Amino acid sequence: MIESAKDIKLNVLPLELFCEHLYYYEGPCRFGSGEALEPGYDAVAFAPRAKAFVESIKEHVPAGVNVMDPVLFHRTDDWDEPEEQWRAMEDAVNQADVVVPMAGAGVQDLVLKFVLRFKKDICYCPASGQFNVPDVTAGIAARHLDIKCYSEYEWEDFNLRMTALRARKVLANTKYLLVTRFDAATSVSRPDSFLSLDLVTQRLGTRFHVVNLHEFMDCMKEATPEGNYTTPGRKTPNIDADDLALAEKICDELIEGAEEVRMTKELMMPSIIAYVTTLKFMDRFDCNAFSIPCPDMCSTRRINQEKFTMCFTHARNMENGIPSACEYDLPAALSQQALIAVSGMSPYMGNTCPIPKVNGEFKQVFGATKESLAELAKDPANDGTLWMTQHSVAHRHLPNPNELAPYSIAPFAYDQKFGVTMRYDFSRDKGKTITLCKFSPDVSKMFIAKAEIIGGSGYDRENCTQLVFYRLKDSKKAHYAQCFVGIHVALVYGDYTKELIALADAIGAEAMYVE
Repeated sequence: MIESAKDIKLNVLPLELFCEHLYYYEGPCRFGSGEALEPGYDAVAFAPRAKAFVESIKEHVPAGVNVMDPVLFHRTDDWDEPEEQWRAMEDAVNQADVVVPMAGAGVQDLVLKFVLRFKKDICYCPASGQFNVPDVTAGIAARHLDIKCYSEYEWEDFNLRMTALRARKVLANTKYLLVTRFDAATSVSRPDSFLSLDLVTQRLGTRFHVVNLHEFMDCMKEATPEGNYTTPGRKTPNIDADDLALAEKICDELIEGAEEVRMTKELMMPSIIAYVTTLKFMDRFDCNAFSIPCPDMCSTRRINQEKFTMCFTHARNMENGIPSACEYDLPAALSQQALIAVSGMSPYMGNTCPIPKVNGEFKQVFGATKESLAELAKDPANDGTLWMTQHSVAHRHLPNPNELAPYSIAPFAYDQKFGVTMRYDFSRDKGKTITLCKFSPDVSKMFIAKAEIIGGSGYDRENCTQLVFYRLKDSKKAHYAQCFVGIHVALVYGDYTKELIALADAIGAEAMYVE
């Protein structure tokens, strides 16, 4: 099964806490007048407050959050703590990702005891009590526990926190399909990939499943009785007649919907079969992220022999909200997942760099034509702020994940015209805001930036020449921050910088934010 980010829910458990006075009396722990001091009054007053507490949480959580039925801990002014109540809530607590407690006199110690017992993150909300709650947060912080305890100032902050904690869960429920030739951690072209897969699993919970490159490519053809060359006699996930029919359908739909198709259907099909094969492997091994090493695979010459590239696979995966990274850039795929989780948008990725001016002209960079750079140079607002992200994995859901944008089809290979790439005209989106994100190789840092699209290039070209131009206000700061994370950066449309900064806090990473 391929579980996308949108399928992953954050389970939020409201914790109702009730302290009941058994006798009539006044003093420093009891104040009121009239019937408010009578036995039984506390229960009457608590019921509507508890109901409003849960309803307020449901009203203010973002999409992707499941508010569970509340659990109740009831004590009296005998300061009792019935063990049966602790045990009665265990099943619900085990299913919860974060607990939202009530606050009030006579119950705050129960929250600390709850945290020490169940080791669950907690988050007070504006409906928790009459005051924002710093006492339990201070007690937990002082104990230096590996537990997060938040007390949110306003509902906007609470909503943002839930978004970040859900994104953290998405990262923890991410499982890569890694198709490798030489090394499971890196490719010959990616010195900026993860230092260690085990490190990522320890820090974030993200998991990995590794598949041999040649076994993968052998499965792009229907099985024979003898089995594949690399795995003779074994049952393997080769494509079958149904898979070929699916590839045919995808190809026909692509051709029908495109503004222009600059390659033959015959040369389109192998790349689409590679995509269908990827889906089959991801489904078989319960993966929801993908990467494959382009140079390592290319140098086998099997890509040339079979006439395909993985560009369409990455583009189609990202289009459907599935992280998928070129050149075995594993941090780039995880960065895509972070963006998907906080935004619900479909990401793009590519070589990202500033374009400085030299002698009054923008420096020539791969993918950007002299004509496009000359046009951008006419606008003085671009001086010292121009950046670009360039690759061949643009897709149709970039501006809106629920609508197909106009696109064309072009080959990757210049001479032989194979390798499907979808071309998107980024210049359609001048003035729109984008958010960029990239994890460092040790996942200790997260590069986060907000930019404005000012143009595009490569729509009418081939190969890895598709790119988007944008402005970053503090270009030099962005460059030095990017030096900690690497060349490939993921992006989505819209401003989700607050959400990413909150996610960085939730996973204990340094947020390197740039505008």
